[in-house]
Amino acid sequence: MDLSSAVDTESASHPSVTILEDLLRIQSVNPHYEKDARGERDVADYIEERMRKAGLQVTRQPVVDGRDNIIAELRVGKPESALLFEAHMDTVSIGSMENALKPIYREGRLYGRGACDTKGALAGMIHMMERCAQHPELLNADLIFCASVDEEYVFRGLINFMSLDIPLSGAVVGEPTELGIVVEHKGCARFTVQAHGKSAHSSVPHKGENAVYAMMDVVRYIRERVEPELATVKSELCGKPTIVVSTISGGSQINIVPEACEISVDRRIVPGESPEQVLSEFERDIRTDLSEMRLTIEPLLLDPALNTPHDAAVVRSAQQVAEMLGMNSSLRGVTYGSNASKLQAWKGIPSIVYGPGSIEQAHSAEEWVPVDEVVQAAEFYYQLACSYKGNKEERG
Repeated sequence: MDLSSAVDTESASHPSVTILEDLLRIQSVNPHYEKDARGERDVADYIEERMRKAGLQVTRQPVVDGRDNIIAELRVGKPESALLFEAHMDTVSIGSMENALKPIYREGRLYGRGACDTKGALAGMIHMMERCAQHPELLNADLIFCASVDEEYVFRGLINFMSLDIPLSGAVVGEPTELGIVVEHKGCARFTVQAHGKSAHSSVPHKGENAVYAMMDVVRYIRERVEPELATVKSELCGKPTIVVSTISGGSQINIVPEACEISVDRRIVPGESPEQVLSEFERDIRTDLSEMRLTIEPLLLDPALNTPHDAAVVRSAQQVAEMLGMNSSLRGVTYGSNASKLQAWKGIPSIVYGPGSIEQAHSAEEWVPVDEVVQAAEFYYQLACSYKGNKEERG
């Protein structure tokens, strides 16, 4: 362990931090982002071995291309109150991050690819499951733990997990929330818009229809019509929806009038909006206002926002545990997405997001997580697992 500067010895030696060190040494880059990425298989092997050693019931669920979810269950005869703890194993590409697979301590921080997104939370949940397995008599609910694949791309791991239809009364999803209890976050509608023109020799441009020029009108429409309308919509916890034209491409060579031009659009939605409705309304409005254009609009990703009822049992339990531990118990919203929104929107499972670290460090060239937050998150997960009673809490 490289202690390049002072770090609390007790925190650094905590089992959750030791687990995090192990996870950081394992490359688990999502294959979508890097040619030589190993994917999650080595992390899955590591977690499976630990879960089996702890005496837990373990299922290795195939998802895609040898990439498997690891599902561990601790059943105590309370299936009606089953609580899910979920965190993803994949990371984005290593990129320009130096020593990305070497845990390095500096000024109370632990550096490494995935440290905050989201191996810090994953480590805390692993430790929580092992600790609960030693004293299952303390639990008031069955526990399900899922280490999922592919969250950083199109969340196929979670989709496959949900296909099992395991009855759940609540869920805790690990992501960097700076130890805040997140009950709302944005979703997105990502799509492409293609403008169609007519090719011609560039020496006689009047013989063609320039698709790049047409796309200029589309972009102007987004800037001058769509953006101002979004400024009138607001979520109390998540802020305003946004729209970004992220990429543009068009034409084939310099001496041909371009017959096609395409943009990709990232529209972030807030609780109360649905990605399907947002895309449908965008298409309806732009075809009405730019009716003379030939446009093709295709969805890329439709991801719901998280909008968990603030009085849900898992929310109230999380607040009670935070208060007991002297931590922040206020409810928060964030601008990024997570697996929690799919659990809540598609399966009706009340879900919160909670974990160490800040989204500002995620995916960065210097990704890190505060060591003490890893320890605190692990304790939070454990106390929540022990105290949670599901819907029985609503009846007192």
